[in-house]
Amino acid sequence: MSASPTLASNRRSPVSPSFPVHSNTHAGGIQPSASFFRPSKPHYSRPSSPVGNNDNSTTLEDDYPLYDISKRTSDSTEQNHENSIPVKGLKQSREPLIDRERPIGGVVVSPPSTGHGSSSAHAHGSRPAPSRSTTSRIRSSLDMVFNLRRGVSMDSNRHEKRIQDEEQGINLPTHYAPSTTSTHDPSVFMPSRHGAASLGAVPRLDPKTGKPMRNYQLHPSRNRFFFGGRLLSGGDAPWAFAVSFALVLTVPGLWFGTTCQWWWLNMGAGGKVMVILGGYLALLVISSMLATATMDPGILPRDLDPDPPYPSTSPSDGGMRAPLPRDLKVRSDVVRVKYCPTCKTYRPPRSSHCKMCDNCVDGCDHHCQWVNNCVGRRNYTTFFVLLLTTTITLVLIICTSALHLYLVTRKEHVNFRHALSNNRGAGSAAVFSLSILVIWPVAALFSYHLRLLVLNITTIEQIRNQAHKTLVPGPAPPNPFSHGSWRRNVLAVLCRPPGYSWLDASGIATEDKREVNPRAHI
Repeated sequence: MSASPTLASNRRSPVSPSFPVHSNTHAGGIQPSASFFRPSKPHYSRPSSPVGNNDNSTTLEDDYPLYDISKRTSDSTEQNHENSIPVKGLKQSREPLIDRERPIGGVVVSPPSTGHGSSSAHAHGSRPAPSRSTTSRIRSSLDMVFNLRRGVSMDSNRHEKRIQDEEQGINLPTHYAPSTTSTHDPSVFMPSRHGAASLGAVPRLDPKTGKPMRNYQLHPSRNRFFFGGRLLSGGDAPWAFAVSFALVLTVPGLWFGTTCQWWWLNMGAGGKVMVILGGYLALLVISSMLATATMDPGILPRDLDPDPPYPSTSPSDGGMRAPLPRDLKVRSDVVRVKYCPTCKTYRPPRSSHCKMCDNCVDGCDHHCQWVNNCVGRRNYTTFFVLLLTTTITLVLIICTSALHLYLVTRKEHVNFRHALSNNRGAGSAAVFSLSILVIWPVAALFSYHLRLLVLNITTIEQIRNQAHKTLVPGPAPPNPFSHGSWRRNVLAVLCRPPGYSWLDASGIATEDKREVNPRAHI
């Protein structure tokens, strides 16, 4: 009794050329062809040789065809493979052990044939005997794998391989040599090695000069940039900064010219140490003031959120709809951040938009007109050092100038009016008076920021807390940014790194010219 056609079709062997019909468990739709599940040997079309090189084309026969793995017998290589121990972390090479067809200059080239022996071996179906060139190629490929393990690049391996081919006498025809000028077909998408990186950051050129533009040239703000964007200043009038910087130069200069001369000549080693200490403090004051005034305070980039979410309903008072805020969790509390319509981005916590500079500043404390710049995350440490060193320097100047006048009256046995008659006495009296006038606002500002530093809050946050107390009775909300103790707060603020500049004003301006789907236009 013969089996039914259905049972006969289901009893086909796995190597049957026909592909079985899919069952009902597969998803519906267009199924791939049978060649997708049974891939065959790829066929490479051989390029036509030029007329002048017909003699060399006969030597480019395929001497190493693919071998049927089902007829392969065990050899010494397989036996050694069973006893081998796998090496952990070994990077396998993506290139075959035997280069059957190597592309050279966009053309597929087969190794030269060895003669009649290889063709007869193929005809009988036996495995071709490895020649000397085959053994050397296997050895070079294994060396390439282990060189990758030792950190040797693929380029050096290819260079050594080309030298070995030249030594063995494998000379390629001239028409297969790689050409220097490559003709790229625009209908085929061929990404280069650095194509994605170069298209993602293409420098912007100035239409007038043709030179690359800097980021500060494209940044819309009220800041003024100097020396190619390496230095900047605020957007307000610089007269307050000019007056304060003139005082910083005048008071120490007058003190060094009068009081310090007397201490250096009359008070021995102690006077010289005091003068050196005063010079060091004066340099700290000048350098910290210039750094605070010309450093990027933490200007945030623009256009990070050009399309923010809006509420579905309009406000009851008939005003314009504002973008929805975002709530961020900071430690055990929730901080609400708002959207900046000018910068078109959500401000990070503790950030604010400065109207003087027209920028959103990261960790903005306040805008200081005396340094003509915002005080933010990146320059708050130098600002605090400026207040600290200025206060100490003024205290030193007041004490040494007063002692100078007192010691002159005692040692020289003259009255105070006669002590003021010479130049050094008059200079000490003048620098004493200026220091007394300047130290009060500087010391008050230093004590205020010392309190803020201990509590780890900014000036803007302090003002908001005061407004909250007047509107809502009761204590102010807790500070989620506090580290629990004044020591940790001081270390967190003063010892933190300034970080990189978000703006990078001196960097070359780039634009992204990558397409969403470059192959869709072909």
